[in-house]
Amino acid sequence: MVGDLVKVEGMGEDEKVIDFIYPRRNSLLRPSVANLDQVVVLMAVDFPPLDTVLLSRILVTIEAVGAEIVIALNKMDLASGQAGAKIDDIVQTFRGCNYTVVLTSAVTGEGLDEFRDLLQGKVNVLAGPSGVGKSTLLNRISPGLALVSAPVSPKSRRGRHTTTHAELLKLNSSTFIADTPGFQRLQLKDIASGELSSFFPEMLPFLGSCRFTNCLHKAEPDCSVKEALQMGRIASWRYEHYLLFLEEILEREKNR
Repeated sequence: MVGDLVKVEGMGEDEKVIDFIYPRRNSLLRPSVANLDQVVVLMAVDFPPLDTVLLSRILVTIEAVGAEIVIALNKMDLASGQAGAKIDDIVQTFRGCNYTVVLTSAVTGEGLDEFRDLLQGKVNVLAGPSGVGKSTLLNRISPGLALVSAPVSPKSRRGRHTTTHAELLKLNSSTFIADTPGFQRLQLKDIASGELSSFFPEMLPFLGSCRFTNCLHKAEPDCSVKEALQMGRIASWRYEHYLLFLEEILEREKNR
C-alpha cells in the first residue's frame, strides 16, 4: 500500500526488492493508503455540486479508522447567493461537530495558507470525488509537483479522472500527501449497525442515555438522540444521512 514502511534490499539504485513490510498503524482501502496521520476531505462547493451525502459517508469511513480529519471546501469563488448561505450552514454544522473546516479557492487564493499549514508535519491523504480540484489545489501550494488537472464537464457537471493511481508526494522533509483517484461511492462494509452512531460526532454526547442500551436511534421510544434532534442540537440533514447509512448496513447484516 502507498504509505507502507518497508525494508528494501538490492545492489543498485535501480534494482531493489521489498524484503519486509512493517506493521501498519492504520489503513484505508479506498483510497488505498496506510500509516496516515490525517485525511483531508476535499469537496467543491459547486461544479461539481456539493454532495453532502458522499461527504458524510467519507467522514464515517475515516472516523472508523481513527485518523484526524480536515474538511476542505474548495472553489469558494463559486459560492454566492443561496449557494453561499447553504455553505455557511454546512460549515457551521461541521464546525459544531469539532471538525476543522477550511475554505479554499485556487482561483482567488482564499484559504491556501491555512490549507498548507494544516498539512505540515503529517502524512496526509487527500480524498474526494473527481473534479473538486485536488490536483489544482496541490499545484497552487506546491508548484513543483506539476500535477495534471482537467476541467469539469459542462454537460454532466461531474469531474474527469486525472489522477489514475495513489501516489505519496513529498511537500517537505516532514510533510507528505497522498494524491488519490477520485471516487463517487463508498460502501460501509466494516461498520456494524450498533456502532454507526459513534461515528457521528454530534451524536456522541447523547449516546448511552436512551431507554434501551441497544437503541439504533430510529424508531425506539425515549431516544436521547431523537430528543436532541427535536431540540435542534443535531442537524436534520445529518440525521437523515445517519438513517440512510443505517438502512444500508441493516440490509447488509440481514443478508449475511
